[in-house]
Amino acid sequence: LMTTGLTQEDNVVIQSYLTVALLAELHNNNLLESPFFGEMTFGAPWVKELLCEVGIDNQGCAIIALYAMLVLPREIVGQAFTSEYAAINSFLSANTQHTYSSYQSDMPSINYIRHIRNAVSHGRIEFRPNDAIVFKDENMRANESFSTELPLNHLGELISRLQNVHLAYIKDMNQRGT
Repeated sequence: LMTTGLTQEDNVVIQSYLTVALLAELHNNNLLESPFFGEMTFGAPWVKELLCEVGIDNQGCAIIALYAMLVLPREIVGQAFTSEYAAINSFLSANTQHTYSSYQSDMPSINYIRHIRNAVSHGRIEFRPNDAIVFKDENMRANESFSTELPLNHLGELISRLQNVHLAYIKDMNQRGT
C-alpha cells in the first residue's frame, strides 16, 4: 500500500482505518499485560492506572471506532459502496431494539446509518453497562427525533462490518493505482 500521492479523501479513510486497527491490535495482543506497558512512564500516572482499570476495549474506544468508521469517511466511502451500506442498514434494522422515529424521511423505512452517524457526531450516545448502546438523533427545527438501542453483543459486528467496507475501499484504491 502506497501512502504517497493520496487524495485527502483517501488519506482520511486510510488513517481512520489504521487508528481503529491499531486499537484492536493493542487489545488483541494484550498490551496492558505486557512488560512494555508495565515499564511505560506516563506524564499523568492516573492515565496508566485508569487504562489498567477500563482496558483498551472500552466505551471510549467504541466511540472512537464508530466515529472513525462511520462519521469521518461516510460521504467518501458511502458513495462508492451503497449496497454494502444498505446491508449494514439491514443488519441494524434486524439487531436494534426499542427503535422510535418521528422523522418524515424514515417513512416507509428507517435510515439507521444516518441516525447513528448523527448521534455519534453530536455525542448523543449512552452506554448501559453489559446491555446496550443507545443512539439518539434529533432535528429540533422540524421537531423530529429518533432513538434506538443496539445490544452490546452486536456492537463488535457493526464495527467489523464498517471496517470491511473500509478495507474494500482501500483495496479498490490500490487497484486504481492511488
